[in-house]
Amino acid sequence: MDPATPPRWTDRLPELPRVLHNRAYRRYWLSQLVSLTGTWMQQVASSLVVLTLTTSAFALGLVSVVGSLPMLLLTLQGGVVADRHDKRAILIVTQSLLGFFALVYAGLVLADVVAYWQLLALAVVFGVAAAFELPASQAFVPELIDREDLPEAIALNAVAFNGTRLLGPALAAVAIGAFGLASAFLLNALSFLAVIGVLVSLRGRAVEKPAVPRGGALREGLVYVRGRPALLGLVGITGLTSLLVFPNLAVLMPLYVTEVLGGGDAWVGVMLACSGAGSLTGSLALLRGEKTEAAANTRIRLGVVGVAAGLLGLALAPSFAVAIPATLVLSFSLSRTMAQVQTRVQELAPDALRGRVMSIHGLAFTGVMPFAILLVSGTAELIGLPRTLLIAAALYLVIGVVLYRRFIRHPAVDPDGVAAVRAVVSP
Repeated sequence: MDPATPPRWTDRLPELPRVLHNRAYRRYWLSQLVSLTGTWMQQVASSLVVLTLTTSAFALGLVSVVGSLPMLLLTLQGGVVADRHDKRAILIVTQSLLGFFALVYAGLVLADVVAYWQLLALAVVFGVAAAFELPASQAFVPELIDREDLPEAIALNAVAFNGTRLLGPALAAVAIGAFGLASAFLLNALSFLAVIGVLVSLRGRAVEKPAVPRGGALREGLVYVRGRPALLGLVGITGLTSLLVFPNLAVLMPLYVTEVLGGGDAWVGVMLACSGAGSLTGSLALLRGEKTEAAANTRIRLGVVGVAAGLLGLALAPSFAVAIPATLVLSFSLSRTMAQVQTRVQELAPDALRGRVMSIHGLAFTGVMPFAILLVSGTAELIGLPRTLLIAAALYLVIGVVLYRRFIRHPAVDPDGVAAVRAVVSP
């Protein structure tokens, strides 16, 4: 450093992850902290709004399912759009739309004219915007950083998600208690300004766009993933997790606490807090350790075992003394594994196909989720939640090990690249 140049504040913090010394990424990441906090606040408030209209658990779940359907139908097309156009511009548009929809939600609540059909309609438009936002946001981060910083960036994105998962509901409770339900939606709408402001300020960082063919663009992404065993296995692990784990952990946990363990509302809060704490710890753990392919594969293998063990612990737990450690193991393993999987997908995705590859990975999670919720919830109603958890643990372990041994553990070589894929799609 030039002695005449005053040190930056980041130069005095050597323990920061290296990627946070990148000013563009640091500003974008901090804006995501603000925006995600608002998103979690709105999620709490929207659930409460539904409950003011109906006490039906089906009605509550239907809003989530309806919101997921546009992502199921449009996420792959969103990946094509992300590869074909400026990702930063796509994010500015989608973030603006999401903020506007939050304002509409707040207006309906303030005017006290909310009807259930309006909530379903809002869920649809939120889902449409998210279908284009998700692949663009995942493919945008590598444009801000050096390739070797990618694992740290994805780990920090997971830290932001899980940290705000704890902070957002707590702030929502304070805001709603002091100013009413509409305040959570208004604060979420304001939170999008942080991301939009940062994105606008990054106008000079757009990268050169690779050529994307007008015909067969979507098929290119599908052929590329199908022809790379490591990518295929990673997408499979993501879909398996969405099918067997998230419905039990994210949707049915309150039912598990009250019906299986006999706890009250306070215990529901304790278990959800343990889940959030375990997830945050798992994300932070990914910032440490080797960044090699072998180390990443080891973390995925151990993560599969840890998730299965956590589900098994919940299935057999006679009390909270066992259920709480099982929840911590499950959420820690789940967060660490999913962040590692996403890191590997990003590392294996070529720049020319990154949006499409990430949309396929995203679809494996969001596309499976609505059907998984219905399937797992229905199974739990038929045979009970403990047996459902036991089956989920066994299936996750067996299928996860098969996916790992058959696909993921093999070296991720790509001798042919994008050119060979285009030769297949457009001979």
